[in-house]
Amino acid sequence: MTALIIYLIKVGMCIAVLYFVFKYTLSGETLFRLNRIIILSIVLLSIILPVWTITIFKEIAAPAVLNKEVFIADSSNSPEINQQINDNDWFSVIQIIALCVYLIGTVSLVLRYIYGIMQIYRIMKRSKRETIFGFKLYISNKQIIPFSWFKNIIISEEDYESNKEIIIDHEKAHIQLKHNYDLLFINTVAIFQWFNPIFWLLRKELITIHEYQADSCVLKNGIDARKYQYLLISKGTQQSFSIPVVNHLCSGNFQKRIKMMLKKRSSPNKAIKALLILPMVVVAVAVFAETEYVISPTDVSSKNAIVASPPGVSSTSATVKEQQKDKKVNRDQVVPVTILKNGTYSLGQWSSYTSNKNINEANQDNIDQVIKDIVSKMKYSKDSIYFLIKYEEGDITTVNISHHNTLQEALKNNGIKNISEQRLVNPVQKKNTLSIKINDNGVFLVNDGIVTSDKNLELLIKKQIEKLKSVSNEPIMAEIQTSLKTPYESVSLIKEILNKENIPILSNSSETQKSDIKVFPLTLDSQIGKFLFSRIIYPEEAKSAGSQGTFIVKISTEKGVVKSARIVEKSEELNVPLLNKIILVAYSKSDSNIVEEQQIKGNTAIKNELIRVSELLSQIESPEWKNNNLDFALEILFQLR
Repeated sequence: MTALIIYLIKVGMCIAVLYFVFKYTLSGETLFRLNRIIILSIVLLSIILPVWTITIFKEIAAPAVLNKEVFIADSSNSPEINQQINDNDWFSVIQIIALCVYLIGTVSLVLRYIYGIMQIYRIMKRSKRETIFGFKLYISNKQIIPFSWFKNIIISEEDYESNKEIIIDHEKAHIQLKHNYDLLFINTVAIFQWFNPIFWLLRKELITIHEYQADSCVLKNGIDARKYQYLLISKGTQQSFSIPVVNHLCSGNFQKRIKMMLKKRSSPNKAIKALLILPMVVVAVAVFAETEYVISPTDVSSKNAIVASPPGVSSTSATVKEQQKDKKVNRDQVVPVTILKNGTYSLGQWSSYTSNKNINEANQDNIDQVIKDIVSKMKYSKDSIYFLIKYEEGDITTVNISHHNTLQEALKNNGIKNISEQRLVNPVQKKNTLSIKINDNGVFLVNDGIVTSDKNLELLIKKQIEKLKSVSNEPIMAEIQTSLKTPYESVSLIKEILNKENIPILSNSSETQKSDIKVFPLTLDSQIGKFLFSRIIYPEEAKSAGSQGTFIVKISTEKGVVKSARIVEKSEELNVPLLNKIILVAYSKSDSNIVEEQQIKGNTAIKNELIRVSELLSQIESPEWKNNNLDFALEILFQLR
């Protein structure tokens, strides 16, 4: 609904800008044919530009480092959260009202046009018919202003007897110039742009140009100009029956038409003024058209081609730098460092993906020297070398922190600034897995394919599914990874597409879980996260005590009612699905003299809050929630700044 409103506004803005340029450059000239083409082009361009996608093929950096889907809440000021929710509700109400008003106007105009067309055929049915110059002439006993409807001319008996020749010449010009097709197009657009006053001015301008052209044809046929002008004046002042979907003899401003008949013909050189519209078209393209960057096919097809994340990006960082779309990162610029379960390190360039010849083993004692040796042998400067930290098991929340800190210190000592992190995925496990990564900026990486637009995402996923089916008969699973600031709409879109393709989603958990765990319903996964997002609070006691960290609560429900909720230790093996992580951020109120007793109280307050908010889940009204007995776990990170 929002997209429709935005599109209609963009169309209206394009029409307004281009119309005013035309109005003050060519409107007063006698270049009727050119002006007609420009008016129709303005409408057509205004419809196309807001949905036009400019596709640029260039090599772009891969998405920022990705983590599992998260919901991030700032608990520093809970009333602000509630206020934001209320504001969103009001915004939705306003949108619905606006859409209702718009639809009422649209339907009213459609009915008006249908009624007008019915009137035309009713008049034709009740009129005498003649054939003249290959056209059908309908003579009505009603007092109507003469008009044409495609190859039909409708005229009153009075006009037929007194001004037959002039009127037929005029309406014949409309038919030969195919003005009714213009009207059909402009009236169709009017159905959607009825609220835009500038559009109605543009429509009136087109109708006036039609009359200029018809008037010019009449005078060229030798009709006396004074007699013709007198006819326009007399008909323009009469109260006669008219129909809104056609051009009448007196359509447009007849005073302007008379002035235009007397005006000297404009020089063809003045047509160059039309070029002044081009800069405004360029501006409209720059403002409204969507630019889509597509990765070069050579980068996608290469098995060993791995594109590194932009420098300075970390999955644990609260701030993710904007990716550098135009900068290519060669695979030999990237050095992956794997922190193994036993606390040692495995370092190697991407060329070692299928070979062990460039692998370097290290431990906490010699990691500094090993990094120094690797960097000295590379042909790139330290500023353009990327170190990608990976984990043999889990992620930063499960690895021994001393092993991680030792590695970070060694990289810092060697002047390495481009450091990013990601969870290690065993290539053997990937043969039937659809790996989907989404970064902050809406860039989607699906296995070895990449798109930057929602429009092409479904096509890419389908292609990757077919590719997996061609090499393996095993059921295909999907794994979604996101950054901390990935738009929630992007995650929802991915899940919607996967649900349509019947592809289950693997839990990208830091905990080792059993393979027979039932996949949690996709819709409920997101619904629970959003439900808790607006209700969970960072306890004041925990803030004062500086208490923070990751907590896991295991929940069991029966027919939508929470039967049990308990806090589990991270070391405890989970045998239930672990849902999307929720990150709760607040500003620290602690001082430097915190005693252990305060920290214990702070952790207890957090656990009590988790139990409290878990019990609120019974309020969810979803049929899928109410009709199932569910067991699952929630992972909540409480973080102080």
